[in-house]
Amino acid sequence: MTGKNNHFPKKIFIERNSINFPFTKKILENNSDVPTEVIENAQNLVEEIKSLRDPWGEGKKYILLTTQRGEFVKPCPCTPHYIGCNYFIINLDINCPMDCTYCILQQYLTNPVITVYVNKEDLWNQLDVFLSNRRNRFIRIGTGELGDSLAIDPITENSKDLISYFRKKLDILFELKTKSINIENVLETPPAENIIIAWSLNSEKIAQEEEIGAPSVDERINAAKRVISRGYRVAFHFDPIILYPGWEKGYLQVLKCVLESIDPARIAWISLGTLRFHPSLKPIIRERFPLTKIIYGEFISGKDGKLRYFKSIRLEIYKKIVDYIRSNKGKKIRIYFCMENKEIWEKILKRKPTGNEDIEKYLSSPLG
Repeated sequence: MTGKNNHFPKKIFIERNSINFPFTKKILENNSDVPTEVIENAQNLVEEIKSLRDPWGEGKKYILLTTQRGEFVKPCPCTPHYIGCNYFIINLDINCPMDCTYCILQQYLTNPVITVYVNKEDLWNQLDVFLSNRRNRFIRIGTGELGDSLAIDPITENSKDLISYFRKKLDILFELKTKSINIENVLETPPAENIIIAWSLNSEKIAQEEEIGAPSVDERINAAKRVISRGYRVAFHFDPIILYPGWEKGYLQVLKCVLESIDPARIAWISLGTLRFHPSLKPIIRERFPLTKIIYGEFISGKDGKLRYFKSIRLEIYKKIVDYIRSNKGKKIRIYFCMENKEIWEKILKRKPTGNEDIEKYLSSPLG
C-alpha cells in the first residue's frame, strides 16, 4: 500500500538541525529515489501546508524529519469518566498516508504533515528510565495511537528496532497497531511472545467506503496469518464499530473469517469500541468527505463531551459481537472495551473493573 511503488512520499523534508542524526542518514540512504529538501524551520512548512484548501490531505503526501523536543512515551489519552487500561504509547512518528473519514487525528493534531522524529537515541534513553521506574509490574505499551505503526515502516524500519528492544523484556507487552500490510520488516525480525502485532478491522463495507487508502479486510487478516506463521501473536481492534443497515451481518462475517482462519490461542486480545467523536470533528468530516453518512446518525453527548451512540444501541452491538466470539472458538479470547463505562463491562463481559490497573492485569496476566 505504502512505500516506493506508489509515489509516496512525494518529498522528504529535513529540518536543518536534524540532518546529522544517524536515523536521518539511514532514512535518506534507504530512500535515495525520493526527492528531498532541507528546510530551516519545520513550523514554516507546517503553516504553509495548513494554508492549503485541504491541509490534511496535502500533508499526507510528504514526510518531515525533525526532532522530538518532548517526551516520546506518554500515557494513552483515555477519555475522562470511562474505563481505561493503563496503556502507554510511544510517539515515534505521527500521522499516516491512509485517510479514514472518521480519523480523530484530523481534529486532534495541529500538524497535518507525516512527521518522523529522528532523535531515536533519546527514545531509548527515555524508555530505559520509564521502564526502570516501573519494575516488578506488567506494562502494556505500543505504537499506533497518533499514526499507523507499519504504514511507513518500509521507509523508517522502526518496527525492527522496536521489536528488538522489547523482545527480551518479558514483563512488557509491546504492541504494533496497524491497518497496513507492510509486514516484511516484522517477518525479518525474530519474534517473541511479548510482541503483539495488532490490526484494526472493520466490516468490509466500512473498510471500502470509509478507510480510504487502507488494505482490504481480507488482506489485513492474511497479513495477520503470515506473522503468526513467523511466531508472533496478534490482536484485533474493532474500533470504531459503525452502525449502518446490515451492520450485524457485516461485522459477524469478518469475525467468522478471523475465528475460522486464525488459532484463537494466538490472539492476545480483541478490543471493541463504537464510533465516537468530538463535535468539532463533525464539520471537518463533512467538509473533507461530503459523501460519508457516518456523522448523521443519532448520537448523544457522553460524559466526556464526545458524541456517541445511545447506550442501548451500544449494548446491543457489543452483546451480539461478544456472543458470536464466545460461541465460535473464541471462548478464552480476552475481550475489552475501549472508552466504555463500568455498566457496559458488567452487562456484557460480566466483569466489574475497579480501575485502570484491574483492566491492565486482566489483559497482561499469563494465559490460563
